[in-house]
Amino acid sequence: MMTVGETMENNSSQNKTRPINDTQPISRKSNFAPRPIGAVFSDAFLAEQLIFSDENQHHYIVRQLGDDRSHCRVCPNPDCGAIQPPLDHPNLYCTDCGTQLDKQEPTLILIETRTPPYPSINEIIEKKLTHRYIRSPLFAFSENLDGEIRYCRVMPFVQKLEDKPDMWRALDWSAGLAYGLDYLHTNEITFNGNINADNFGMDRDHAVWANFKNCSIQSPTTKETQKKDTKALLAFVYQWLSGKTQFKPQAMFPDPLNNLFQNGLVSPGYANGSELGQAIELTIEQMTTTKAVDYQSGRATDVGRMRSLNQDSLLVIESNRVLQSINNPIGIYVVADGMGGHSAGEVASMTIVNTIARKTYGELLPATLNIKDTIEYEQWLRNAVQEANHEVFKIHQDTGSDLGSTLVAALIVEDKAIIANVGDSRAYLIKKNTITQITTDHSLVERLVATGQITREEARYHHQRNVIYRTMGDDSHVDIDINIFKLEMNDKLLLCSDGLSGMITDEKMLQIVSQSKSPQTACKGLIDAANEAGGDDNITVIIIEIIGSR
Repeated sequence: MMTVGETMENNSSQNKTRPINDTQPISRKSNFAPRPIGAVFSDAFLAEQLIFSDENQHHYIVRQLGDDRSHCRVCPNPDCGAIQPPLDHPNLYCTDCGTQLDKQEPTLILIETRTPPYPSINEIIEKKLTHRYIRSPLFAFSENLDGEIRYCRVMPFVQKLEDKPDMWRALDWSAGLAYGLDYLHTNEITFNGNINADNFGMDRDHAVWANFKNCSIQSPTTKETQKKDTKALLAFVYQWLSGKTQFKPQAMFPDPLNNLFQNGLVSPGYANGSELGQAIELTIEQMTTTKAVDYQSGRATDVGRMRSLNQDSLLVIESNRVLQSINNPIGIYVVADGMGGHSAGEVASMTIVNTIARKTYGELLPATLNIKDTIEYEQWLRNAVQEANHEVFKIHQDTGSDLGSTLVAALIVEDKAIIANVGDSRAYLIKKNTITQITTDHSLVERLVATGQITREEARYHHQRNVIYRTMGDDSHVDIDINIFKLEMNDKLLLCSDGLSGMITDEKMLQIVSQSKSPQTACKGLIDAANEAGGDDNITVIIIEIIGSR
C-alpha cells in the first residue's frame, strides 16, 4: 500500500521502507522510532496501523476519538464523497452537494515528522475545505515525546495517482480537478503555476487534489494567478495523457481534444478553473457524440521477389446493421506474418486468422445482435489473440517445429479502434497529412532506437533488424500490447507486415495512400513500391478508411 501527495516527504524514502512488525513498544535506544499500534496522538487519534516508516517520518492509519460531533464525515452520495471537516456547529448536510450526512467516517492517515510541515497548512485547515475533488489536511499539531518534538498532521487517506489512465476517465476526472481548482482559488489558495502529478492522488474511483505543500495563500487571488494555475493544470493533463512535456497536437488524440490543448496551452488560454472544466466537458461531449460512420477497406498480400512461399495471412470481417437509418458497423482486421521452416510459418499465420475468424463468427457477431449482451470489446480481442496464440503453441509442442508468427489486429466498433500487436507487424494511423506508427515493435532494433543507440534510419538497415523477442506461439501465454483510440472522419488505419514497413519509409507510405483513389488501390500501390525497393519478404497490407454513411 502506498500513499501519495503530502504523505511522502521525500521520494528517496520509498526505497528505505522497513518491514512493519507486530505491535512493539518504543525503544529508547532507537532514533525517532515509530509509536506502537494503539498509541494515542494528542488525545484525539488512535493508531490502528503503521503503513510506512523511515528515519524521518512515520505514516499511521488512525481513528478519531472523542465526541462524534468533532469527527470528520464522508458524504454518502456516491457522486460526491466529499470529506466534511468538523464545523463549529453540527454539520447535518454535505456543504458540497447538500446530501444528508450519516456517521460514515473517512479513512485517515497521520503523518509524524521531525520537521515542521509547510507554512500554509494551518491556514488551509482553518478554511475547512469541502469539495468532492479535494482532500486537504484536516488537523495539525506537535507533541513532545521523550524530549523530542514530533510534528503531526492528519488528512484523508488517498492512493497513488494512476500513471497511465484511460483517456475517457482521465478527462472526466480532469474536469472535476478544474472545478476543484476554481474552488481553491475562491478560498484564496494558489499554486503560482507550480502544479504537477505530485499534487494529486486517487480516492475511491477518481483523482483528487491531495498535496498542498507548494501552495500559498493569496488574498485576493488575482486573475493573472488564476489563469497561470489553470494553464499549469491543463499542461499536467496533457502530459498525463500524452507522456510528453511540450505541447504538440497528437495524432492519437481526436480533433476536439487537440483543440482543447491548443486553446489552453497556446492561445487564448482559459481564465479560471471553472472555464477550463466547462471546456473539458464540452470536449468530452464532442468526442462522444455518435457520428454516422461506415468503413471502406482494401487488402492485399504478395509473396515478394525473394521468397517462393507466402507465409503471411490476413483476415477481414466486416458487418453493418442499419437501424432507423443509423449505421452500426463493426470490423475485425488481422495481419499475421508467419515464420519458421517450410510448412511452418504459413501454418502458424493460418492458424491465427482461422482461430480469430471462428471466434468472430461464433461469439462477437452473434453478441452484437443480442441487445441483452454487454460486450467488453477490449477483453474480447485479448481473449481472441490469446486463444490464437495457444493454438499455435500447441502445434509448436506437438510437432517440435520452430513455427511462430507476428500479429497486428484491429477491432473497430463504429468509430472506436482497439489495436492488438505481438512482434513487428505494425499499425499506422493516417490523419490528414500525417502518418503515426501506433504499435511498438517487439524487436531488438526497436530497443536500440528507444535507448538512443541507433537512429530510426540506421534501424532500417541494421543486420539484426529481423530479430524479434516476442512472437505468437512461443509460449502458452503471450503478452499483448493494446492501443485504444477514437477514429474520425477520413482517418485511415493501415496494418502491415514488415515486408512493407521494412522496405519503404513511413513518408513513402503516406505519399502513396494520400494519392490513391481508394484503400484498395493504395494497398496495390504499397505492394508495388515494396517490390520495387527489393521485395525482400512477403508483403501484406490492410487499409481501413472511416467514411460518412450514405
